[in-house]
Amino acid sequence: MKAPLLQFDSFAAALLKLLDIDFPIAELKPTITIFNDLALDSFQAFTMLVGIEALADLLVPLDAIPEIYSLGDAYDYYLSAAEAAQLEA
Repeated sequence: MKAPLLQFDSFAAALLKLLDIDFPIAELKPTITIFNDLALDSFQAFTMLVGIEALADLLVPLDAIPEIYSLGDAYDYYLSAAEAAQLEA
């Protein structure tokens, strides 16, 4: 059985925990950029994508990985991946 979809706040907090990033939870917004505001490097960005796939319970081929610049983009990707996983089930 698939896990219920996370709300944005829970999703963003889970990503920050996975990436071991100290950022005030109260300040998390979809407009927070992953490279400028969170200062992720390319390895952390890849780790974030793997985390999104784990949260959505779906493996995404590398050529299908979209460009993600903000937490809102990451959350939209998570929702799309979760929806695709549900269609495959």
